[in-house]
Amino acid sequence: MEKEINRREFIQWTFATVGFCFASGAIAAPIYRGKDDPTRALRNLPFKEDVDLTEAKYYRTIGNMVQCILCPEYCMLKNGEVGRCRVRVNKNRKLCSTVYGQPCSLALHPIEQGPIFHAYPGIRCLAIATAGCNFRCKYCQNWQMSQFGAHETQNYDLSPKAAVQMALDNNCEAVVFTYTEPIVYAEYAIDAATQAKRLGLKSVLVTAGYIDQEPMKEIGECFDVVRVDLKGFSEKFYEKIVGGRLQPVLMALETAYKTSAWVEVVTLLVPNFNDSEKEIFAMSKWIVEHLSPDVPLHLLRFFPAYKMRNFPPTPENILQLARKAARDAGLKFVYIGNWPGNDAEHTYCPNCKRRIIQRVSYLAVVENNIVAGKCKFCGTAIAGRWV
Repeated sequence: MEKEINRREFIQWTFATVGFCFASGAIAAPIYRGKDDPTRALRNLPFKEDVDLTEAKYYRTIGNMVQCILCPEYCMLKNGEVGRCRVRVNKNRKLCSTVYGQPCSLALHPIEQGPIFHAYPGIRCLAIATAGCNFRCKYCQNWQMSQFGAHETQNYDLSPKAAVQMALDNNCEAVVFTYTEPIVYAEYAIDAATQAKRLGLKSVLVTAGYIDQEPMKEIGECFDVVRVDLKGFSEKFYEKIVGGRLQPVLMALETAYKTSAWVEVVTLLVPNFNDSEKEIFAMSKWIVEHLSPDVPLHLLRFFPAYKMRNFPPTPENILQLARKAARDAGLKFVYIGNWPGNDAEHTYCPNCKRRIIQRVSYLAVVENNIVAGKCKFCGTAIAGRWV
């Protein structure tokens, strides 16, 4: 019991208080410090005593079993069985969510920490996460939440309406679902996004995109921004390192891009696994041809974590070569993340090459020369959501 309590305390301190990393592996320093730190209000929320069940969407009943149709695993569950995601359970022939309105992590940070660079620069977000994930990434930065179920984490009681009100109370302009995998609690995220829209807030989904097409369409129409983790560009990498399949993610990306949501893509470069120039070129070419050359691609530096603690960080020259390969494939906006101070964390006009947005890593926008969606210097339209 003592081990469980210590792990829960670690989760609460690391993620709910600091909120310093994303499922993609993006890492940034704490944003708020001092006795007036607004995250204190988040930390002082009471925890729930028990886990409540809420009937889920996206399932069908087959005899005494239920089949979840939310993600490509299509789990068939007997009564009492829990799906691969660890948070969806068959309760008397109904598929139920064990995390609806019960997040285990809350934090405040700018939208750039997504990383998201072409949508609503500098706005403040309330970040929300629950337990669970339908992937098994061996390098997961957030494994203390993603690789456990709701009965193993400490959870808040926060309905969609309460979550949006909390965002308003903390002077946020958006709610973002992140850290673990929002797909596994899609009902909660969608309801919160709908409530946010009613009250004039933006909504952001940070996901690995391992989802069936119909729920992806619904998400894309509900959310303002969908940021997808394209973890690599080979089925072997997905099978061996991620614990899933590539093709459904590509299909989800195409589906998301056809909705009203703004889409950005992230790839964490794991040395000697998915970081070859050839693979990055092929992946970027796919984005150009199936989505758009305007879709921003964030190439992130890997740092040792979880089951890959003995692997080295991504070398800086590999990041630079990968960026060149992506740009050679035709992408206009290619960023390098998790390497503070590098020139590729800024936005440059694809026409005049002037720097139009200057950033300090994922922490702040210090200069923005985009006016009415165009480069201030030459008038070229810059793809994104700028108002």
